Parts: sequence; structure tokens; C-alpha cells
Amino acid sequence: MKETLNLSEQIKNNYIGEIPVARITALWAFSEATFGGILHALSIPFRGAFINAASVLFISLIGLLSERSKEILKATIIVILIKAIVSPHSPLTAYFAVSVQGLLGFVLFYNKKFFKVSAFILGVFTLLFSGMQKIIVLTVLFGNTLWKSFNIFVISVVKDFSELGLSAELNYSLILIMIYVAIHLIIGILAGIYAGRLPDKIKFYTETLPKINFNFSEDQLPKKDKKRKHKIWMFRPSGIIIILVSVVVLFLSFYSEELNITKYEIIIMIIRAISLTIIWYSLLAPIVKKIFQKFLEKNKSKHSEEINEMINLFPQFRKIVTYCWKESQTLRGIKRIHFFLSRSFYYLLLSS
Repeated sequence: MKETLNLSEQIKNNYIGEIPVARITALWAFSEATFGGILHALSIPFRGAFINAASVLFISLIGLLSERSKEILKATIIVILIKAIVSPHSPLTAYFAVSVQGLLGFVLFYNKKFFKVSAFILGVFTLLFSGMQKIIVLTVLFGNTLWKSFNIFVISVVKDFSELGLSAELNYSLILIMIYVAIHLIIGILAGIYAGRLPDKIKFYTETLPKINFNFSEDQLPKKDKKRKHKIWMFRPSGIIIILVSVVVLFLSFYSEELNITKYEIIIMIIRAISLTIIWYSLLAPIVKKIFQKFLEKNKSKHSEEINEMINLFPQFRKIVTYCWKESQTLRGIKRIHFFLSRSFYYLLLSS
């Protein structure tokens, strides 16, 4: 109860209450629709995890500032609509992830008494879901043969480095999965804890951030060479690595009878992946996309004015991000990433 009273007092003190929910929604949409491209241009790793962490912060703020948690559902629909307009080639899984985040936020922030706990659960679940989603998709697409193939590939390499103490008995695919999911989980825990502390953080940055006129900034962020459509898995770097591993293991299976995998399993795995990809893109995806398009058309006119106002903010948001990137140039590595992301977040949130 004490926490609820403190939050209410903080909102009344105007350093949080003056931030419109519409601006937070616009920032969430900006993060989903364009921030990923900016992070890609800046070569920042784990871009998806950072974007999901940002979603945790924005949803937590909407949950805190809105009178009813229904506002989170409305914000989710607007974010999906803007994402479809600004970034039309986003995969359907990206829209699904935003929907899950919004629904979870709606449930968790239905009661604000436990804001910090709700923000923490949202952070952990969102990032855990993000990490597990890719593992599940790969397993559905390739089956367990993929992980067996990866083990064989690594073991064949490890044999040449036995003096380093690397064991051929270890389950390297499981270790890889655990590390990948653990990184997302750690980011989720940190994002959840940070989201719970946002009222105090916003108060601090409101009082300490210098006022900047971003309109005079002529600097540009690095840009990608050209906009590209969403690639099928086999043309992405991860897909190329999977095919390379499969070819190496297939080659090894011809020359070794000791492997616990046959060449036929590898061939079946590749055929399975290609078949499921064809079925998805030629049969299922068009049906799902048609249903999704009907949903978009139904809601576009309803929120058209809000959507236009939010999209018109995007050029200003980009100027702010550009300024923060330039401001971070004296730092290197993780320190620069931390400074850039945190400064961008608060300037985007608090600047007029």
C-alpha cells in the first residue's frame, strides 16, 4: 500500500504526470518500427533484446500513468498499426510478440498496488519469451537433428583443440541454447528492475538533464545501404551457418561410421526445413496475413488521427537519437551503449 501511495504522490508532483500516455505510445511505436534499424546501422549486438527491454519500460510507464490498464491494449493496437505502416516487411512473429507483451502488460498492471513486482515479471517474461521464441522456431523447422548436427560439428572442431581441455562429451548445442536464453533472461531481469525504479529515475533526470535544442543538429546516424525486405531463414547469416553446419556433418557422415547420426537424417532435416518454409510462405502465411490485414483496416480509421500525430513525431525522435549517439562518442564498448541507450530514452521521454 505504501508503494501505491508513493507512486500516486509522484504522479501528482508533475515530474511524471506531465508525460502524456500518447507520447509514450509514440515512443514504443518508434522503438518497434525504426529503432531496430538504427541499432543495426550502429552495429549494436542483441538488438532484439534491447528493443524488447525498451517495450518493457514503455508498457510499465503506460500502466503507471493510465487510469485503467485498458489503455495498454489501446496502445498495443496503435503500435501494431504504426509498425505495419512504417515497417511493412516486418515478419508476423514480430506483431505476435508485440501483442503478447501488450496482453501481459494489461494483465499485470490491472492493479497498480504491486507496480515494481509487475514490472519485474513483465521484464523477465518478455525477454525469456524473446529468447525461447527463436529456439522453438528453429526446433520446429529443423527438428532435434539440428542440435545433434551442431554437436557433431563442434566436436569435430574440438578434437583439433584437445590440448585446450575442451571435452568431446559435452552437449554443446544445449550449452549454446542455455547461454543464449540466459543472456535474454539477465537483460529481462535488469529491465524489470529498472522499470520498477522509473518514477525515481525520471525525477532524477528531469532535474539533471540539460535542455538541448535538437533542431540545430545536422549530424547523421550511420545508415544501412538500402532497405531490404524480410529475408527467408536460409538467406540470413544464421541460416547460412545452419546450412554450412549441415553440409559439413553430411560430409562427415559419409566418411565416419562412429557418428550417432546418418546422412539420411541430415537430408531429411534439410528437406523438412525447406518443405515447412514453402508451406508457411505459400499457404499459411497468406491466410494469416489476410486476417491480419482485415484487423489493420478495421482499426486504422478508428485511430487514424492519433497514428498521424505520432508518426509526425518520428523525425524529432531521430534527431534526439542522433544527438545522443554523437554525445556518447568519447566512450567505448558497453559504456558507450549504456550511455547512448539511457540518454536516448530520457531525452525522448522528457524533451518537448
